[in-house]
Amino acid sequence: MCNPPNKALHPTGTGASERAGEWGLTVQPNLSMANRPELNIWSDDERFWVAMEPALCATGRLALAEGDVAAILRNLDLPPQATVLDLGCGPGAHAIAIGAQGYHVTGVDRSRRLLERARSDARARSIAVEWVEADMRHFRRPSSFDLVCSLYTSFGYFDDSGNRRVLENILASLKPGGVAFLDVIGRETTARDWQERRWLDVEGVLYLERRHIADDWAALVSDWVVVRDGKRGSFRVKQRLYSGTELRDLLCAVGFAKVALSGALDAKVPYDELAKRLVVVAHAAAGTRSEEDRPKDERPVV
Repeated sequence: MCNPPNKALHPTGTGASERAGEWGLTVQPNLSMANRPELNIWSDDERFWVAMEPALCATGRLALAEGDVAAILRNLDLPPQATVLDLGCGPGAHAIAIGAQGYHVTGVDRSRRLLERARSDARARSIAVEWVEADMRHFRRPSSFDLVCSLYTSFGYFDDSGNRRVLENILASLKPGGVAFLDVIGRETTARDWQERRWLDVEGVLYLERRHIADDWAALVSDWVVVRDGKRGSFRVKQRLYSGTELRDLLCAVGFAKVALSGALDAKVPYDELAKRLVVVAHAAAGTRSEEDRPKDERPVV
C-alpha cells in the first residue's frame, strides 16, 4: 500500500562479450550534444540510439524477452484480450513477446530507427503490434490500457518534473484498476555492485563505458565511447537513480492506489540485499477518469 512521502541502462551486453577493466581512451563528454543546443537531454539525440543499436539488438539480449514476459505475466491477473502498452519499447522484443500471448499491444518509442526494426521483426513473426513514435513525456491515451510496462530502465531519462509527468501519463492511460510495471536500475543495487568502467564487444562494435555518481546519488552518469568501422562517437547519458522507497513514494504521490516493490521480474522476490533489479508494481484505483485528447505529436508509425 502507499505510504506518505518521506521528505528514470540494464546491461546492454547480454549475448555479447563483456569485460571490465581499464581501457585507456579519453572520453570527451557529450560530444554528440555539444553542437546541438536544441537538444536538452541525451535521449533526444537519435544518433545515440543509432550508435547503441547493435547492443540493444544483440541476439542474446533479444532472446531474453520471452522469458522476461513469461515472468512478468505469470503473477499479473490480466483479463483475456487485455490491452498492454510497452513504453520505451526500443526494438520491440518485449512488445512482440506480449503480443504473441494474444494481448493487444502498443509499443511507444521516440526512436524511429528502433521502431522500424520492431515493426520489421513483428511482421516477420506475423504478430500484430501498434507502433507509435512519440515522446513518453507527451504520450497519453486516457483509460486505454490494462497494463503499462516500462522495462530495462526505460524510465528516468528526464529531470524530476519530466519523470513525474511520465508517471502521470502512465496513470492517466491506465484503465481503472490497471497496473503499471516498472523495471529500473535501483540506487541500492548500483551501490552494491558498483563498477566504474567496463567494455563490451558486440559483433565487432566496441562500447566503452565510464560511470560516476552525480547529484548526491540521485543520478548515474555514463560516458560512452562507441567505435564502429574505425569511427568513434562519444555520448554522455544521465539517468535518474531512484531508491526503492523514493520511487514508491513518488508513485503514491502521483496517485497510484497500491505500490509494491520487488527484486525480480516475477514480482515475488523481495527488494532486499539480494535483489538483482528494482521492480515496481503499481495499481491504479478503481473508478473513472475524464477523457483527454490524444497529444498532437503522437505519430503512428505505418
